This record gives sequence, structure tokens and C-alpha cells, in this order.
Amino acid sequence: PERVLEGYTIFLDRDGTLNPDPGYIKSPDQFELFPGVAEALARLKLAGARLILITNQSGIARGLLSRHNLEAIHKKLRHLLSQAGATLDGIYFCPHHPDDGCGCRKPNRGMIDQAIQELGVDLDRSYVIGDHLRDIGLAKRVGARSVLVTTGVTRWQELEGLTDTHLIPDRVEASLTKAVDWLLSDVNRGALSRPE
Repeated sequence: PERVLEGYTIFLDRDGTLNPDPGYIKSPDQFELFPGVAEALARLKLAGARLILITNQSGIARGLLSRHNLEAIHKKLRHLLSQAGATLDGIYFCPHHPDDGCGCRKPNRGMIDQAIQELGVDLDRSYVIGDHLRDIGLAKRVGARSVLVTTGVTRWQELEGLTDTHLIPDRVEASLTKAVDWLLSDVNRGALSRPE
């Protein structure tokens, strides 16, 4: 298949986007992917994209989750993805409490800035996919395209009354799989500048 996403980066939220979000996931046993997620991410990799996980994990600051357990959860995530031939190019997480005023908790851009420094991300060829309006707010802040998936906290109805243009996604889809379908067609339509 054509590597239409060569040079592109897809930033992925975790809870509610890749996996069901029952509250705070504290151990690998509680972590399962939504059906089709691993296969959808494998399609993005096959098309040449880099995949970077960016996740708020305030459970660490709240004492509900240890960094060791978070690492174990992400090890399971990588294993589940690898079974479909998908890999993550980076995992970034914010361990802070919402009241800490850190620069990394979404919608702040700290995790993306870290990825730019470490991985050389081109924001002009980037997408953010998430289930929360703060994922959309983050995308707008950095100039990335945004897709909201309704598998998590945000429902279609909540978008209807939105007047804050900084929170209006470029696209709303019912699942990550459908978001990937749209993203591949979006790039094919030349919505973003093609690399020369």
C-alpha cells in the first residue's frame, strides 16, 4: 500500500480512545483495547505514520496508581498492539494533579513539545485523536488536525451547543477505526500539505 502518511504524526489519547475508561485503570488486568483498535493502528503504521501516545494520568498524583503499574499497563498495551503488527513510537504521560498547574496536562502542550524535541515532529502534518474536548483544545493550540471519537466521555450532543471554536474538532467519528478511515481519506484529499 502507498505510504501516504510518510512524515505524518498521529497523537493518540489513551483512555476512552484506545480502551474503555472505567475510571482509573490501576493494573494491566483492567486494560483491554476496544475491538479493532490494534488493527486500525497497524494500518496507520503501514501507511508510514508515527504514532505517539499522550495521556493524562492524574491517578499517579492522587495515589491511585504507581508509575510501576503504569509502565506495566503500557507494556500490555504494546503487546496487544504488536499482535496486530502495530507499534508506538513514543509514550508520554502527565502524572500531575489537575490543580498542580503543570505545563504537560492536556490541553497544555507540554507532552507534544517533548515529542517535538525528542522525535522531531512536524506539526503541519499532525493529527490528534481523542475522546475529550481537551484533546481537541490541544490540537488547536499546536495547529494539528483533530478527530473526536465518541467512545469515551464526549457525546455528539455535547458538540451541538459549542460556541468555542477552539474546541470544535475537524471531524467526529464513532470509533478509532472510523477515525482512521477518515484520516486516510483526509490525507488522500490533500487536506494537509503533502511533503515534496
